[in-house]
Amino acid sequence: MTKDVAPEDEGVRPFAVPINEGFAQEAAQTLRHYREMVEKCLGECGELSQEAPVRRDAAWIAATPDPVGTARGSLHNMLLDVGGMSWDTAVDHVRALEHDIVRKPPPVWSPLVIARAVLESCLVFDYLFDPSISGALRLARCAGLWRKDSDHSVNLAKILDQEDQAAGLSAEITRALADCDINARLSASGKVTGYVVDGEVSNLDYIITERVRSRLPNWIPMPYGLLSGAAHGRPWMTDRARRMGRETGGLVGEAATVMTAIMVAMASLEMGLRTWQGYFGFDFDTDLAELNQYRQFMTMRLMGFAHTTE
Repeated sequence: MTKDVAPEDEGVRPFAVPINEGFAQEAAQTLRHYREMVEKCLGECGELSQEAPVRRDAAWIAATPDPVGTARGSLHNMLLDVGGMSWDTAVDHVRALEHDIVRKPPPVWSPLVIARAVLESCLVFDYLFDPSISGALRLARCAGLWRKDSDHSVNLAKILDQEDQAAGLSAEITRALADCDINARLSASGKVTGYVVDGEVSNLDYIITERVRSRLPNWIPMPYGLLSGAAHGRPWMTDRARRMGRETGGLVGEAATVMTAIMVAMASLEMGLRTWQGYFGFDFDTDLAELNQYRQFMTMRLMGFAHTTE
């Protein structure tokens, strides 16, 4: 059973009307333009600042005597690669959401499911490149996620009767982390619960609801319960579409669902852009102000499209 529960207060829902074609087209274009603005920022970001945490991490690793320093450098390179993949995955899902909004018949819950994928990819990116943490804690987080993901790969290999591959992968990770002088933190039963790097401790994973609450921009309310309710098909969430469709039969998608998905996607990209700025030292203050202005303007404009009568 999932632990998804209905939010205590959804607040006023001015978009609580069925999706019309004009609204869908305008909403998709709004999200597309927002994404393109974000991509333009990154395409024109220029040089890393001299004070960027990424430079600090690189200097710390370079100062670590070999062979540990070289091993940690390789792990940091893997971290950069995984972070870039997470960001690209988020953007890919934003593109998918742009297309899903305008499909016919109109979507019901799929926009929220896609938005959740955007959010979770951006959370991984932010977790790894959080500019407020030390390089040691960053490597500990990387180690934890690597081990956690490997557990899923090992389980799959066992299902496919590839026991040798599973054992080889686990041994490879254990060896690589030992080369980095990264030590496992064990429970009383001997199970790995996290990793320690130079006294900095990280769990294998993060609690997603806490991460959402602390890292998303303050202009968006806590959305994760809604996204999870849609993704897991929870009746408290999905029954609303059936009630709206009683007159016509079937399920009816709401403009409010599309707006929630768009706002989550925008908030996730903003969070990611701030992480790019914080860790790599880019100056996006002007760009973030323009994105905020555009979002506010288009929210009011979309309300008009959602409630138009034709």
